[in-house]
Amino acid sequence: MNLPAPAAVLRHRGPALLLDRIERFDGDALACVARGVGPWRWPAMLEAAAQGAGLLAGLQADGLSNRAVIAEYRGVLIHAPEHAGAIRLHARLDRRLLHFWRVRIEVEDMDGRVLLAGFVTLAPGT
Repeated sequence: MNLPAPAAVLRHRGPALLLDRIERFDGDALACVARGVGPWRWPAMLEAAAQGAGLLAGLQADGLSNRAVIAEYRGVLIHAPEHAGAIRLHARLDRRLLHFWRVRIEVEDMDGRVLLAGFVTLAPGT
């Protein structure tokens, strides 16, 4: 499967686009590598993970457009408030309710150590 670049699906551009490339996509889940090697503070890691969730929802046949917005963060656990190296993001569809998409997010270092995890709910934007 030929996967698009994150910039082709998301509305973020320039330094606001935190995702570099998709490593794996199986329909219900994806893994991406973020742009740059940090330093990554937890708010930037959370934003990158939310972009991963938006990318997952945008790649679905009946998914959200690039105008989607964050409706909620839930159960976010920060295991490391800062990281100096490259990061990988995982997003897995947890559930859909009406037009809302709840996605399990996880940020890890390149050795697989979890830095941040939780859920983000996305809603259609206007």
